[in-house]
Amino acid sequence: MPSPGQAISQRPSVRHYLLLGALASAWGSSFLFVELGLADLPPVMVALARTAVAAGLLYAVARRQGHNLPSPGRQWLILAVLAVVGHALPFFLIAQAQTQLDSNLAGIFIGATPLVTLVVVHFGTKDEKMTKTRIMGVTAGFLGIVVLLGPGAVASLEGSVLAGAGANLLAQASLFLVGLSFALNALIARRMPPLPPAVAACSVSLLATVVLLPFAFAVDPGLSLRPGWLAVGAVFMLGAVCTGGATLLFFILVQERGANFVMSANYLLPLVALILGVAFLGEQPRPEALLSMALISGGIWLSNRPPSNHRQ
Repeated sequence: MPSPGQAISQRPSVRHYLLLGALASAWGSSFLFVELGLADLPPVMVALARTAVAAGLLYAVARRQGHNLPSPGRQWLILAVLAVVGHALPFFLIAQAQTQLDSNLAGIFIGATPLVTLVVVHFGTKDEKMTKTRIMGVTAGFLGIVVLLGPGAVASLEGSVLAGAGANLLAQASLFLVGLSFALNALIARRMPPLPPAVAACSVSLLATVVLLPFAFAVDPGLSLRPGWLAVGAVFMLGAVCTGGATLLFFILVQERGANFVMSANYLLPLVALILGVAFLGEQPRPEALLSMALISGGIWLSNRPPSNHRQ
């Protein structure tokens, strides 16, 4: 596990790519569970439920591994920043945006996260600078998302940006803020003194729950909402898999491979949605899916090639 500031020079292993695929699957399925949860719950309650479930399960994992939560100190301040930037704020904004925007439009905004990360990390680290191959890889990955979503989504994005106003424009801006939040979250996590991944993930989820709780009380003072079983099951899966499991994988990968690598999982989110649609909704994959998969896979490989003296 690299220490803060230690260069990441080795190529990603097969294990790293498998973990990245698992992370993308967890993140990608979250949009489905958020949609199901929103049927009976307001956005802030969906965000609170996912962090609370994640905190409980991750605490059990940490204790199972023989770890305790960190002792009081400066590290909790860093964890609090991660909780706000990486959990509380983006989880609420995503849920809120899904009440206004369709999934294709949201996919373009979230898929742009690695582009934002490339810039943020370039100025925030010494060992993850922009290179020609990294820029080419990030661009190829984003083009793969655009190809997968199709020209209709791009036209929708152009029309919405040109004509959008009010709540729709606010939802677009909030998704851009989500991408920036995720990029900053990865950068901070990369630079913080490493903790056991289960401990870091549990601490962040716990703090995010504390941050969101007052807002949930403001929306529903008596916490009297009684969601149906489908919404309850959805938010449990959202917390257990898409938040708890994903946060654990996030800390493993960001400590071992850096911010750019872990954020490239966002390229795979539309592919996850496509696979889920084919598997559970009987949807037929479009012919451009193979081209998209090639662009995304090539983009991830290019953007994570180690730098050399002969290739910049």
